[in-house]
Amino acid sequence: MVRKAIVLAALLAMLTTAAVSANQLSTVGVVDVQQVYNNFYRESRQVRELESLRDEYQEEIDGYLDMLEELRDELADARDDNDRSRIGELEEEVEELEVFVDELTRRRRRQLERRQQSVISDEFFEDLQQAIVYVAETEGYTIVLRSDADGLQWWSSVVDISDEVVDRLRRTR
Repeated sequence: MVRKAIVLAALLAMLTTAAVSANQLSTVGVVDVQQVYNNFYRESRQVRELESLRDEYQEEIDGYLDMLEELRDELADARDDNDRSRIGELEEEVEELEVFVDELTRRRRRQLERRQQSVISDEFFEDLQQAIVYVAETEGYTIVLRSDADGLQWWSSVVDISDEVVDRLRRTR
């Protein structure tokens, strides 16, 4: 009888432990890393400067594209007038400007990509991870999944901790 009581007590202890463990697994959080990045950096000085530089580069390229369009119009007029000497001259100018604009566009794109990479640094992702850990621990989550992870089909907004992570990043960075 004592053995049965001990076995029964052990089974109850195991079931209680299993129930507590199962209960802990129900505290799942979800974080949308892209949303965190967009919300956090939307207001940052670095992103504003990057967007300003992008606009400046685009304005520069657009100016050259306008010049190219004017040259092409002149070339079309020269062809309409059958002005062979002017056609040759304009074709050369158009070709040179096309090559220049293509190279300028590639160079500006590379410059923007390098600048963007400096904004999205490893330091940000380390801070992001620390913010997720902090929110998870203080809010009592036992697991946090990325919303863009494969296999995650649905979640309630109740478990989305993205805004809390953004708030934590703002307080610590």
